Amino acid sequence: MRLPKLIPSLSFCLLFTLCAVSQDTIGLNPKDTITYNESNSQKVLALGQLIEDSAFNNQPDSLISKWYKNVFIKRVLDLNPSINQNKDYLDAFIIGVKKGVDKFPNEIISEVQNGAYYDFINYRYDHELQTYYVLFRLYSAVGGMNYHDYRVHKNGDEMMFSDIYIYLSGEELSKTMARVMGYVIPDKKILGMIQPAKKEGVDQLFQTIKFKNSGNFKMAYQLLKGITSEISKEKFFLIFKTLIASNLDDDIYLAALEELISTYPNDPTIVLNKIDYHIYKENYFEAIQVINQLQEYTEDDFLNFLKANVAFMDKNYDFALNNYKYTIQNYPDFFEGQAGYLSTLVLMKKFKDATTYIDTLIEDGYDRDDLINYIEEDDINGENILDILVASKTYKTWKLNAKN
Repeated sequence: MRLPKLIPSLSFCLLFTLCAVSQDTIGLNPKDTITYNESNSQKVLALGQLIEDSAFNNQPDSLISKWYKNVFIKRVLDLNPSINQNKDYLDAFIIGVKKGVDKFPNEIISEVQNGAYYDFINYRYDHELQTYYVLFRLYSAVGGMNYHDYRVHKNGDEMMFSDIYIYLSGEELSKTMARVMGYVIPDKKILGMIQPAKKEGVDQLFQTIKFKNSGNFKMAYQLLKGITSEISKEKFFLIFKTLIASNLDDDIYLAALEELISTYPNDPTIVLNKIDYHIYKENYFEAIQVINQLQEYTEDDFLNFLKANVAFMDKNYDFALNNYKYTIQNYPDFFEGQAGYLSTLVLMKKFKDATTYIDTLIEDGYDRDDLINYIEEDDINGENILDILVASKTYKTWKLNAKN
């Protein structure tokens, strides 16, 4: 199972779009004071639906219109006051962030167009912060799973969002942005001379990002390994390292995960990384325990599909079958759940049940010939987990009868 690699790198992408603009063009108002009531809850629900529809219908401008950029910028400035100390960099920072965040919807939409799902899960109210949050799941067969938790901010009567907690990075986007900007913005001017950033390894880090963006993951990883300053122990750095390593081989990826988890063993924010780690270590029981914790927090029943996948790898087919069954009942248009259910029946050697289920899929609208091709063709690795079904008398009889 691979985890998504795109969204956590957004804060790095913003840094390469910096240019000049006057601070006077914006007004900053960071205070959240949204009352919890039925009217506001309905508006929050509408906001969540708008974000989902915008991603599905390729409408980036609609999603961008709901990003309260001024408040997001104020959050970053509050987290890193040193940015305010140099007006030249502050002006460039503001326009850079505004341009960068406009790319965010396009990155999500690109994922959706390539087969990913971006689904509005639920909302909640945080009484301490006096605001709502709307939770989204980003999932693809290639990229794996991530969650985005949008912080809602009220602008007059309009509900917008002002920050995003990204599960894979383990923190709000504003915090990631504030830290990274702290690496590149000088602390002050001395006799008119700009004092350079103090963090060692920053230049190599940004060179790594350039290699990553060009697809040269091997060189990017080699550069990251060469950074040994204090920045190399920061959580965001180690997470970024796992993202690069995941594009190489399994041993390198596992080593990167182990470095992250051993450095932050009790950090609850790296839950998705821990799930991947346990799966790669074949600690399937531990993986399901972590998924249960994530499900309790997110209240996302789609995680039953992830539990089914883990149980399938563990050859715990009864548990897998039950969770795949739940998935196909509650997500009837999700073919991966249906494929998992069929594969589990096959490996349990329930060939009659398998062919009966194939008939059910045909009744639900799937093309018979397409299903036969799916069942009989090898995957990209030249393997076919359904070979034992294809070789069975039950399937051959079903196929003959299906032709007639």
